[in-house]
Amino acid sequence: MLYREYGRTIEKIIENVCATPEGEERNEAARAIVTSMAQIAGLSLRDDVVYHKLWDHLMIMSDFVLESAWPFGQEELAQLKERHETVEGSKAERLPYKDRTIASRHYGEYLESMLHHLKDIPDGEEYRALITLVAQQAKRSYLVWNGELSDDNIVVEQMIRISGDERLREYLIDKPINVPPNTLPIETTPSKKKKKRK
Repeated sequence: MLYREYGRTIEKIIENVCATPEGEERNEAARAIVTSMAQIAGLSLRDDVVYHKLWDHLMIMSDFVLESAWPFGQEELAQLKERHETVEGSKAERLPYKDRTIASRHYGEYLESMLHHLKDIPDGEEYRALITLVAQQAKRSYLVWNGELSDDNIVVEQMIRISGDERLREYLIDKPINVPPNTLPIETTPSKKKKKRK
């Protein structure tokens, strides 16, 4: 769809009107379409800029088949055609996406890269503080995707698998990963229906 704000129905109406023979009846239908477009989009036809814009959109959507109904000068119509052809002719440049797969999508690329760097950090107080923070974030991410966690060791084992750092087993396995409750995802509980009193 070229202009989603008008909906698919308007597109189909335009197609049908374009298929009818050229003449005053078709021009009248084109004017009615512009009115409908304004109503659907919640726009005022009294605004000259809006009115012009609606006709521009109608011309583009009809591929200029309904140009005999165009209420403005032919020079403006030619400029609109030229602008439209320029836009149509120039293909948008593709964004360069990273061709990289994430081992555990629920942790995301950023957390995964942090886990990869753990092996390079020497043992000590800074290392222990960092793995605690990374473990907390990993648990949060896990809960966001999965909703519940039966055992914190699941997160620890995944951290070891991604990072290849066996020291995590010594510091984190069989120890609770304490995450502040206000930073956890909100739990949604099913609504209980009230019993009717007899």
